[in-house]
Amino acid sequence: MDQTQQNLEEPPVVPVSDASPPTTTENISPNIRDYKGLKYDLNDPKFKGLGKNAIKRILKEELWEASRPKRIQHQREKDKLKRAERRKLIEDGVLEPPPKRQRRPEITLANTNIVLDCSFSDKMIPKELQSLQSQIVRCHSANRTAPLSMPLTITSFDDAFEKVMDKKGGSWTNWKNVKFERKSYTELYDKKDLVYLSADSENVIHELEEGKTYIIGGIVDKNRYKGLCQEKATKEGIATARLPIGEYLQMASRKVLTVNHVFEIMIKWLEHKDWEKAFMEVIPQRKLKDSSLIHNGDDKDKQDEDEDEDEYDEDHEDNKSATEEKTEEKLSDPKPVDEA
Repeated sequence: MDQTQQNLEEPPVVPVSDASPPTTTENISPNIRDYKGLKYDLNDPKFKGLGKNAIKRILKEELWEASRPKRIQHQREKDKLKRAERRKLIEDGVLEPPPKRQRRPEITLANTNIVLDCSFSDKMIPKELQSLQSQIVRCHSANRTAPLSMPLTITSFDDAFEKVMDKKGGSWTNWKNVKFERKSYTELYDKKDLVYLSADSENVIHELEEGKTYIIGGIVDKNRYKGLCQEKATKEGIATARLPIGEYLQMASRKVLTVNHVFEIMIKWLEHKDWEKAFMEVIPQRKLKDSSLIHNGDDKDKQDEDEDEDEYDEDHEDNKSATEEKTEEKLSDPKPVDEA
Protein backbone atom coordinates (compact mmCIF):
# COMPACT_ATOMS: atom_id res chain seq x y z
CA MET A 1 0.00 0.00 0.00
CA ASP A 2 1.52 3.26 -1.05
CA GLN A 3 1.53 6.45 1.00
CA THR A 4 -1.29 8.10 -0.98
CA GLN A 5 -3.70 5.20 -0.43
CA GLN A 6 -2.88 5.17 3.27
CA ASN A 7 -3.75 8.91 3.60
CA LEU A 8 -7.14 8.34 1.95
CA GLU A 9 -8.08 5.48 4.23
CA GLU A 10 -6.99 7.04 7.54
CA PRO A 11 -8.99 10.06 8.81
CA PRO A 12 -6.97 13.17 9.56
CA VAL A 13 -5.98 13.73 13.18
CA VAL A 14 -7.46 16.98 14.57
CA PRO A 15 -5.35 18.75 17.21
CA VAL A 16 -6.90 18.86 20.67
CA SER A 17 -6.65 22.66 20.76
CA ASP A 18 -8.70 23.02 17.56
CA ALA A 19 -11.40 20.56 18.49
CA SER A 20 -14.82 22.07 19.16
CA PRO A 21 -16.35 21.17 22.54
CA PRO A 22 -19.34 18.91 22.42
CA THR A 23 -22.64 20.74 22.45
CA THR A 24 -24.36 19.74 25.67
CA THR A 25 -26.74 21.43 28.10
CA GLU A 26 -25.37 19.72 31.17
CA ASN A 27 -23.38 22.80 32.34
CA ILE A 28 -26.11 25.37 31.55
CA SER A 29 -28.36 26.17 34.52
CA PRO A 30 -32.07 26.13 33.65
CA ASN A 31 -32.50 29.23 35.87
CA ILE A 32 -30.24 31.43 33.73
CA ARG A 33 -32.39 33.53 31.43
CA ASP A 34 -31.82 36.25 28.88
CA TYR A 35 -33.75 39.53 28.60
CA LYS A 36 -32.71 41.66 25.63
CA GLY A 37 -29.09 40.58 25.99
CA LEU A 38 -29.07 40.86 29.79
CA LYS A 39 -28.35 37.56 31.54
CA TYR A 40 -30.06 37.02 34.87
CA ASP A 41 -30.55 34.22 37.37
CA LEU A 42 -34.01 33.42 38.65
CA ASN A 43 -32.44 32.32 41.94
CA ASP A 44 -31.19 35.86 42.59
CA PRO A 45 -32.62 37.00 45.97
CA LYS A 46 -33.94 40.24 44.46
CA PHE A 47 -36.34 38.17 42.32
CA LYS A 48 -37.63 36.09 45.23
CA GLY A 49 -41.42 35.96 45.35
CA LEU A 50 -41.82 38.13 42.26
CA GLY A 51 -43.91 37.29 39.23
CA LYS A 52 -42.83 37.38 35.64
CA ASN A 53 -44.01 40.95 35.02
CA ALA A 54 -42.38 42.25 38.21
CA ILE A 55 -39.05 40.68 37.24
CA LYS A 56 -39.39 42.17 33.77
CA ARG A 57 -39.88 45.64 35.25
CA ILE A 58 -36.70 45.29 37.33
CA LEU A 59 -34.69 44.12 34.33
CA LYS A 60 -36.08 46.91 32.20
CA GLU A 61 -35.01 49.47 34.81
CA GLU A 62 -31.52 47.92 35.00
CA LEU A 63 -31.16 48.14 31.22
CA TRP A 64 -32.34 51.73 31.32
CA GLU A 65 -29.78 52.63 33.98
CA ALA A 66 -27.02 50.80 32.10
CA SER A 67 -27.73 52.83 28.98
CA ARG A 68 -27.89 56.12 30.86
CA PRO A 69 -24.35 57.34 30.04
CA LYS A 70 -24.95 56.73 26.32
CA ARG A 71 -28.28 58.53 26.45
CA ILE A 72 -26.76 61.51 28.25
CA GLN A 73 -23.94 61.72 25.71
CA HIS A 74 -26.39 61.46 22.82
CA GLN A 75 -28.59 64.20 24.28
CA ARG A 76 -25.58 66.47 24.82
CA GLU A 77 -24.51 66.07 21.22
CA LYS A 78 -28.05 66.72 20.06
CA ASP A 79 -28.32 69.88 22.18
CA LYS A 80 -24.91 71.06 20.99
CA LEU A 81 -26.03 70.69 17.36
CA LYS A 82 -29.25 72.62 18.05
CA ARG A 83 -27.33 75.47 19.67
CA ALA A 84 -24.96 75.65 16.70
CA GLU A 85 -27.90 75.77 14.26
CA ARG A 86 -29.60 78.49 16.30
CA ARG A 87 -26.41 80.59 16.43
CA LYS A 88 -26.13 80.29 12.65
CA LEU A 89 -29.73 81.47 12.17
CA ILE A 90 -29.10 84.44 14.49
CA GLU A 91 -25.94 85.37 12.59
CA ASP A 92 -27.83 85.22 9.29
CA GLY A 93 -30.55 87.49 10.68
CA VAL A 94 -33.28 84.86 10.46
CA LEU A 95 -33.85 84.84 14.23
CA GLU A 96 -33.63 87.66 16.73
CA PRO A 97 -30.98 87.29 19.42
CA PRO A 98 -32.40 86.31 22.81
CA PRO A 99 -32.73 89.05 25.45
CA LYS A 100 -29.91 89.30 27.93
CA ARG A 101 -30.57 87.62 31.24
CA GLN A 102 -31.13 89.96 34.12
CA ARG A 103 -29.01 89.30 37.14
CA ARG A 104 -31.08 87.72 39.88
CA PRO A 105 -31.21 89.83 43.05
CA GLU A 106 -29.64 88.50 46.20
CA ILE A 107 -31.85 86.13 48.16
CA THR A 108 -33.41 87.63 51.27
CA LEU A 109 -33.75 85.12 54.09
CA ALA A 110 -36.55 85.25 56.64
CA ASN A 111 -35.97 84.59 60.32
CA THR A 112 -38.19 81.51 60.11
CA ASN A 113 -36.71 78.07 59.52
CA ILE A 114 -38.17 75.05 57.76
CA VAL A 115 -37.20 71.44 58.44
CA LEU A 116 -38.12 68.49 56.22
CA ASP A 117 -38.19 65.39 58.41
CA CYS A 118 -36.98 62.52 56.19
CA SER A 119 -36.99 59.82 58.87
CA PHE A 120 -39.69 57.77 57.14
CA SER A 121 -37.64 56.08 54.39
CA ASP A 122 -38.43 52.62 55.76
CA LYS A 123 -42.16 53.29 55.37
CA MET A 124 -42.02 54.15 51.66
CA ILE A 125 -41.60 52.06 48.54
CA PRO A 126 -39.01 53.13 45.91
CA LYS A 127 -41.64 54.90 43.82
CA GLU A 128 -42.73 56.98 46.82
CA LEU A 129 -39.12 57.88 47.64
CA GLN A 130 -38.71 59.14 44.08
CA SER A 131 -41.88 61.20 44.46
CA LEU A 132 -40.54 62.72 47.69
CA GLN A 133 -37.31 63.59 45.89
CA SER A 134 -39.31 65.45 43.21
CA GLN A 135 -41.25 67.36 45.88
CA ILE A 136 -38.05 68.44 47.63
CA VAL A 137 -36.69 69.68 44.29
CA ARG A 138 -39.85 71.79 43.91
CA CYS A 139 -39.39 73.16 47.43
CA HIS A 140 -35.86 74.26 46.58
CA SER A 141 -37.02 75.82 43.31
CA ALA A 142 -39.81 77.79 45.03
CA ASN A 143 -37.44 78.91 47.79
CA ARG A 144 -34.77 79.99 45.32
CA THR A 145 -37.11 82.26 43.33
CA ALA A 146 -39.21 83.64 46.22
CA PRO A 147 -38.87 87.33 47.21
CA LEU A 148 -38.40 86.18 50.81
CA SER A 149 -36.85 82.74 51.29
CA MET A 150 -36.60 80.51 54.34
CA PRO A 151 -33.53 78.52 55.43
CA LEU A 152 -34.29 74.86 54.63
CA THR A 153 -32.81 71.85 56.45
CA ILE A 154 -33.30 68.20 55.45
CA THR A 155 -32.91 66.07 58.58
CA SER A 156 -32.48 62.29 59.03
CA PHE A 157 -30.95 62.19 55.56
CA ASP A 158 -30.03 58.49 55.34
CA ASP A 159 -28.21 56.38 52.74
CA ALA A 160 -31.44 55.13 51.12
CA PHE A 161 -32.66 58.63 50.36
CA GLU A 162 -29.21 59.84 49.36
CA LYS A 163 -29.14 57.16 46.64
CA VAL A 164 -32.48 58.42 45.34
CA MET A 165 -31.16 62.00 45.24
CA ASP A 166 -27.99 60.88 43.45
CA LYS A 167 -29.99 58.86 40.95
CA LYS A 168 -31.72 61.99 39.68
CA GLY A 169 -28.47 63.95 39.50
CA GLY A 170 -25.87 65.22 41.94
CA SER A 171 -26.71 68.93 41.67
CA TRP A 172 -28.43 68.83 45.08
CA THR A 173 -25.00 68.99 46.74
CA ASN A 174 -24.62 72.55 45.37
CA TRP A 175 -27.98 73.91 46.55
CA LYS A 176 -27.74 77.21 48.41
CA ASN A 177 -29.54 77.84 51.71
CA VAL A 178 -30.25 74.12 52.03
CA LYS A 179 -28.57 71.82 54.55
CA PHE A 180 -28.63 68.02 54.48
CA GLU A 181 -28.18 66.56 57.97
CA ARG A 182 -27.83 62.94 59.07
CA LYS A 183 -29.00 63.95 62.54
CA SER A 184 -32.57 64.37 63.72
CA TYR A 185 -34.05 67.84 64.29
CA THR A 186 -34.14 67.10 68.03
CA GLU A 187 -30.33 67.09 67.98
CA LEU A 188 -30.07 70.33 66.00
CA TYR A 189 -32.72 72.63 67.50
CA ASP A 190 -34.18 73.55 70.86
CA LYS A 191 -37.52 71.79 71.34
CA LYS A 192 -39.23 74.95 72.53
CA ASP A 193 -38.61 76.56 69.14
CA LEU A 194 -39.99 73.62 67.13
CA VAL A 195 -43.51 73.31 65.68
CA TYR A 196 -44.42 70.12 63.82
CA LEU A 197 -47.03 70.73 61.12
CA SER A 198 -49.80 68.14 61.16
CA ALA A 199 -53.30 68.13 59.67
CA ASP A 200 -54.43 66.23 62.79
CA SER A 201 -53.34 68.92 65.25
CA GLU A 202 -55.93 70.86 67.27
CA ASN A 203 -53.80 74.02 67.16
CA VAL A 204 -54.12 76.41 64.22
CA ILE A 205 -51.37 78.67 62.86
CA HIS A 206 -52.49 82.25 62.26
CA GLU A 207 -49.06 83.62 61.37
CA LEU A 208 -45.50 82.35 61.03
CA GLU A 209 -43.52 83.45 64.05
CA GLU A 210 -39.97 84.71 63.73
CA GLY A 211 -37.40 82.52 65.43
CA LYS A 212 -39.58 79.42 65.11
CA THR A 213 -38.65 76.30 63.16
CA TYR A 214 -41.55 74.58 61.41
CA ILE A 215 -41.25 70.88 60.60
CA ILE A 216 -42.86 69.26 57.57
CA GLY A 217 -43.12 65.47 57.56
CA GLY A 218 -41.22 64.15 54.56
CA ILE A 219 -43.40 61.20 53.64
CA VAL A 220 -45.42 60.10 50.61
CA ASP A 221 -47.77 57.33 51.73
CA LYS A 222 -51.17 57.93 50.06
CA ASN A 223 -52.65 58.33 53.58
CA ARG A 224 -51.65 54.81 54.69
CA TYR A 225 -50.23 56.13 57.96
CA LYS A 226 -52.87 58.47 59.32
CA GLY A 227 -51.77 60.61 62.26
CA LEU A 228 -48.13 59.51 61.92
CA CYS A 229 -46.55 62.97 62.24
CA GLN A 230 -48.88 64.02 65.07
CA GLU A 231 -48.07 60.87 67.03
CA LYS A 232 -44.31 61.24 66.43
CA ALA A 233 -44.27 64.87 67.59
CA THR A 234 -46.36 64.09 70.68
CA LYS A 235 -43.97 61.33 71.74
CA GLU A 236 -41.01 63.68 71.31
CA GLY A 237 -42.70 66.46 73.29
CA ILE A 238 -42.84 68.87 70.37
CA ALA A 239 -45.66 71.34 69.75
CA THR A 240 -47.89 70.69 66.76
CA ALA A 241 -50.06 72.93 64.62
CA ARG A 242 -51.91 72.93 61.31
CA LEU A 243 -52.35 75.49 58.58
CA PRO A 244 -55.65 77.43 58.76
CA ILE A 245 -57.11 75.82 55.64
CA GLY A 246 -60.48 75.16 57.28
CA GLU A 247 -60.91 78.84 58.07
CA TYR A 248 -60.65 79.84 54.42
CA LEU A 249 -61.62 76.79 52.35
CA GLN A 250 -64.31 74.17 52.69
CA MET A 251 -62.35 71.24 51.26
CA ALA A 252 -64.22 68.37 49.64
CA SER A 253 -61.39 65.97 50.52
CA ARG A 254 -59.10 65.51 53.53
CA LYS A 255 -56.92 68.56 54.23
CA VAL A 256 -53.63 66.76 53.48
CA LEU A 257 -51.24 68.41 51.06
CA THR A 258 -47.94 67.34 49.53
CA VAL A 259 -44.63 68.43 51.04
CA ASN A 260 -43.96 71.05 48.37
CA HIS A 261 -47.50 72.48 48.57
CA VAL A 262 -47.16 73.06 52.32
CA PHE A 263 -43.76 74.66 51.81
CA GLU A 264 -44.96 76.88 48.94
CA ILE A 265 -48.00 78.04 50.95
CA MET A 266 -45.69 79.19 53.74
CA ILE A 267 -43.45 80.98 51.22
CA LYS A 268 -46.50 82.74 49.74
CA TRP A 269 -47.71 83.78 53.19
CA LEU A 270 -44.36 85.44 53.85
CA GLU A 271 -44.80 87.32 50.58
CA HIS A 272 -48.47 88.38 50.94
CA LYS A 273 -49.21 87.97 54.67
CA ASP A 274 -52.56 86.60 53.46
CA TRP A 275 -53.49 82.94 53.98
CA GLU A 276 -56.41 82.99 51.56
CA LYS A 277 -54.26 84.34 48.76
CA ALA A 278 -51.51 81.82 49.58
CA PHE A 279 -53.96 78.90 49.47
CA MET A 280 -55.54 79.99 46.20
CA GLU A 281 -52.17 80.45 44.48
CA VAL A 282 -50.70 77.09 45.56
CA ILE A 283 -53.42 74.48 46.09
CA PRO A 284 -54.05 72.63 42.78
CA GLN A 285 -57.28 73.31 40.91
CA ARG A 286 -58.23 69.63 41.11
CA LYS A 287 -58.53 70.03 44.88
CA LEU A 288 -60.30 73.39 44.61
CA LYS A 289 -62.78 72.17 42.01
CA ASP A 290 -65.22 70.71 44.55
CA SER A 291 -64.22 73.07 47.37
CA SER A 292 -65.83 76.34 48.38
CA LEU A 293 -64.27 79.53 49.67
CA ILE A 294 -65.22 80.66 53.17
CA HIS A 295 -65.39 84.47 53.34
CA ASN A 296 -64.57 85.30 56.93
CA GLY A 297 -65.28 88.95 56.26
CA ASP A 298 -68.89 88.44 55.18
CA ASP A 299 -70.32 88.55 58.72
CA LYS A 300 -68.38 91.69 59.51
CA ASP A 301 -69.53 93.36 56.28
CA LYS A 302 -73.13 92.42 57.02
CA GLN A 303 -72.77 93.78 60.55
CA ASP A 304 -71.36 97.05 59.19
CA GLU A 305 -74.26 97.30 56.74
CA ASP A 306 -76.77 96.75 59.58
CA GLU A 307 -75.07 99.43 61.66
CA ASP A 308 -75.20 101.85 58.72
CA GLU A 309 -78.91 101.12 58.27
CA ASP A 310 -79.54 101.72 62.00
CA GLU A 311 -77.68 105.03 61.84
CA TYR A 312 -79.71 106.02 58.76
CA ASP A 313 -82.97 105.16 60.54
CA GLU A 314 -81.96 107.19 63.61
CA ASP A 315 -81.02 110.20 61.48
CA HIS A 316 -84.24 109.85 59.53
CA GLU A 317 -86.31 109.76 62.73
CA ASP A 318 -84.46 112.81 64.11
CA ASN A 319 -85.08 114.77 60.92
CA LYS A 320 -88.73 113.70 60.90
CA SER A 321 -89.23 114.81 64.51
CA ALA A 322 -87.62 118.19 63.86
CA THR A 323 -89.86 118.75 60.83
CA GLU A 324 -93.01 117.87 62.80
CA GLU A 325 -92.04 120.24 65.61
CA LYS A 326 -91.56 123.12 63.17
CA THR A 327 -94.95 122.39 61.57
CA GLU A 328 -96.70 122.42 64.95
CA GLU A 329 -95.06 125.73 65.85
CA LYS A 330 -96.33 127.31 62.66
CA LEU A 331 -99.86 126.09 63.28
CA SER A 332 -99.97 127.25 66.87
CA ASP A 333 -98.57 130.73 66.09
CA PRO A 334 -101.56 133.05 64.94
CA LYS A 335 -101.07 135.10 61.81
CA PRO A 336 -100.73 138.88 62.43
CA VAL A 337 -103.85 141.09 61.58
CA ASP A 338 -103.31 144.25 59.60
CA GLU A 339 -104.56 147.37 61.43
CA ALA A 340 -107.00 149.60 59.61
